Formats: sequence, C-alpha cells, structure tokens
Amino acid sequence: MSMWLTLTKIEPSFIEQIVEGREPLVHVSTEDTYACDYRILDAVAEGRAEVETGAADWMTVYPWLARSAGHGCAAVNEHGLGDVSGFVLTPDEVCRVAEGLVTEGWASKNAAAWAAGSKDRGLEDLGPFFAAAAVEQKAVVGKVN
Repeated sequence: MSMWLTLTKIEPSFIEQIVEGREPLVHVSTEDTYACDYRILDAVAEGRAEVETGAADWMTVYPWLARSAGHGCAAVNEHGLGDVSGFVLTPDEVCRVAEGLVTEGWASKNAAAWAAGSKDRGLEDLGPFFAAAAVEQKAVVGKVN
C-alpha cells in the first residue's frame, strides 16, 4: 500500500479559505500539481542521509525536504491516524523551500524544466515544482494520504 504526497500550487488569496476548512473553487492544471509516492521519498531520503551523514533521521538532515512534504508546516484539516492531514506553505515559505531544496541537493532542474516536463513526475521533479511555484509567487497546499 502506498501513501501519496500531493502538492498543488494555489493563489495566496485562497490560503485563508483553506485554513478555515473551506474548499475554494480552484481550476488546477497539470502544471499546478505534483504527486509522488511518499514511501519512496522517505526511503530515498533515509538512505541518502545514512550514506552522507551516517544518520537515518532524514528529516533532521534534510529539513527543507521534510518541509516540502509538510513536516513542520501549519496543518489544516488535521485528522486522526489514517485520515488525511493537509498543510499549506505561504509564498515566502515556498521560496525558502525552493532555495533549501537546491542547497540540500534535491533540485537539479529549474522552474523552466518543470513547465517543459512530462506528465510523469518523479522525486527529481520536486525541486523544479517548488522553483516554479516560487517564480509564480504561489502558495502550495499539500497532503499525505
């Protein structure tokens, strides 16, 4: 069974509605979304952290990757175990995450690569997704379920 990390770029004006638990009517295109198997992200990050630092606690070693997946973010619609908990990143946070992913070595492509990319996304596309959101001055809402 997999767990999916799903991220969507949104206009900053929608943040308040989302935090209040209201679903804004948003038209979302393929370029505005990113999804990957969270368990793969977790396994790759854990393995890389262990090889690079000898520590398997990837969330401490790669705090920007952890933040991009909702760890340490403001939770919205928080539910119990097994339910979806969402999170939101403001445009300022999106910029910091985009820069942090580059610093941690998770972003080998830029925002232009995201726009030109295929519909099939992988872990290597997380950095370009955040770079594109930063350039567009968008917020990001996400969930792991």
